[in-house]
Amino acid sequence: MSGGQDRCHVAFQPIGPALVVGGSGQIGGWLLESLARRGLPAVGTHQTTPAPGTVPLDLGDAQSVEALLVELRPPLIFLPAGFTWVDGCERDPVRCDAANRREPIRLARLASRIVPEVRVIHFSTDYVFDGAHGPDDEEAIPNPLSEYGRAKLAAERELTELLGERLLIIRTTWVFGPERQGKNFAYQVARTLREGKPLVCPSDQISNPTYSPDLADAVVELALRSAHGLLHLAGPDRLPRCEFARRLAQGLNLDPTPIQSKPTAELGQTARRPLNGGLVSRRLSTWFPNHHPIRPLDQAVADFRATAKPPWRDPLTD
Repeated sequence: MSGGQDRCHVAFQPIGPALVVGGSGQIGGWLLESLARRGLPAVGTHQTTPAPGTVPLDLGDAQSVEALLVELRPPLIFLPAGFTWVDGCERDPVRCDAANRREPIRLARLASRIVPEVRVIHFSTDYVFDGAHGPDDEEAIPNPLSEYGRAKLAAERELTELLGERLLIIRTTWVFGPERQGKNFAYQVARTLREGKPLVCPSDQISNPTYSPDLADAVVELALRSAHGLLHLAGPDRLPRCEFARRLAQGLNLDPTPIQSKPTAELGQTARRPLNGGLVSRRLSTWFPNHHPIRPLDQAVADFRATAKPPWRDPLTD
């Protein structure tokens, strides 16, 4: 699925089902798909929207979290779940902190007590940076501008202190691809253009579109190789969001004419965004020495168009 991953010796052999927290979401759904293709047992969770292979779980309910961990005793836990609506996080910092910091920390602490050897893969964001000198690598000093970025950075630091080398942090950005709920930016672009409405995008927000099937495949491979620490994993193309929208429209055979661009300062967004953002990696070639594991944007959009059929939502019909 991911355009030819490098393969090397698998160091980690899970003896129980992996747990994917947020398995009905975009990244979680593809993590479950990637694990299934490898013949590895896995259980996903959902909070509000069920999906095949998921069980209900409210991360705010400590007793339910503990009961599921005791039942499954997962050797691997993937944590793509969170409250990722950046403006919503700014308006509701309590919910933001709970979903993006407190609840993942509590889950990791319970898991460490129940399964002492557990390994955790936590997903973070380029919003931990201020976008002043992007793109940023793993050595860059974080300086988040928003409640979302601050909560994600705090979670990174607390999880590292708790888990040490049993933790892999994946920072990624602008994730898109087939999903069941049709919420990511690619679906927003397709839906707006199909309805004949104008689409206004920021002209000065720059980052890396990252294709979710490739991201999931790479992360599962890293988990099985016992990768740990911090890794930036994002698509190889870095461009303004308005150009991202146009490339999506062209790849989906939609008219890009209604796409308009304005500076962020004119858009009235609640949360501050990193402008000159995006991610590069000093560590990626250690794990994938032969090529980048995420396909270039145009190849990814072509695959999105071909792959986004049931059980995934079709951006051209749904």
